[in-house]
Amino acid sequence: MSNFNMAAIQEFEITYLGSAANVAEHSFKNGRVFHIDFAERGIKPLIITVAYDADDKKFWTSVPEGRQEMAEQVGKLVAAYIRNKKKEICVTTTAKKSPVPSLFD
Repeated sequence: MSNFNMAAIQEFEITYLGSAANVAEHSFKNGRVFHIDFAERGIKPLIITVAYDADDKKFWTSVPEGRQEMAEQVGKLVAAYIRNKKKEICVTTTAKKSPVPSLFD
């Protein structure tokens, strides 16, 4: 999927402008980055991360800088995927019942 040199923590797919985009999340000492490979010809791969502005407000940015608008659009899709995945895990975890009867039943 990704030819980025760091090992990916997770890989998933999002849809950007109607086409598939493969996302690989990479972690390093000071944070994490997302490497996006677009299926659409003509769109170069993108690396994004979360940064903080002067007011300590989070925003998505490209690495290196220069593709800010795309970084913000794709970053929102990545964030939505991760939020939805966390919700699924929480629902699955809390919905499971133990197959072993409780001593208190």
